[in-house]
Amino acid sequence: MTDPVTVITTIYNGSRFIDGFARNLVQTLRAQDRAILLDDGSNPPLVLPEILRSDARIKLITAKRLGRGAALNLAIANCKTGLIAIQDIDDLSLPGRLAAQADFLAARPDALSFTPAQSDRPVICRKGSRKIAPSRLYVSNPFHHSSLAFHREIWVRAGGYDTNLPCCIDLDFYLRAACRAGASLWQLGTPFMTRNLDPAERFYAAIPSDIYRATLQTVLDRYRADVGFSHWMILAMMRTKLGIARGTGG
Repeated sequence: MTDPVTVITTIYNGSRFIDGFARNLVQTLRAQDRAILLDDGSNPPLVLPEILRSDARIKLITAKRLGRGAALNLAIANCKTGLIAIQDIDDLSLPGRLAAQADFLAARPDALSFTPAQSDRPVICRKGSRKIAPSRLYVSNPFHHSSLAFHREIWVRAGGYDTNLPCCIDLDFYLRAACRAGASLWQLGTPFMTRNLDPAERFYAAIPSDIYRATLQTVLDRYRADVGFSHWMILAMMRTKLGIARGTGG
């Protein structure tokens, strides 16, 4: 039996997804796993369906509006397992996800482990896992935050998620974990999630482009010196000069 994992889901006005999410969560959790759902100030407050209320593995925390970074920190602070997995309420985990990532993290305790999604281009879904340099994120973000799993100790060493950013919160965590907590970034070769791709239903799709661009620049500038120079940095500079839009990833 691999180590238990706690699935963390922060929710803001996401009740329209709760029934499908609930069925998926119950199917995803193994006997030893747990889940913490944090209602981040939803109006009206989130009400769990019976399938989740009757499951002792699942805990609901209802909070005032905190924002994603603070909500993630509060949920993880209440976690009692050493392994954390992130899942958004509008995305679905596929069978075997937690076991695969728990096995991977047992061998690489300093890793941030991601998986592809079923909707990814075939080139992204490669045979075996691949290690990705932090500098790669200066060109685009290939990771889906809803597929992330990691040891809680990485979150502790990194100082948690930033609570002041309006967006790019996950990208900031990846870079800070890599540059200041010694984490490595890995993507498994097997898709273990299904993403909600409807931009009208995704919260961060509503972020104004000027706010996104300014926040992205702030985050990238924070870690530029720590990441160091590489061919990815050269490519990022070339894309900027040519005016090519940066991929946002997950």
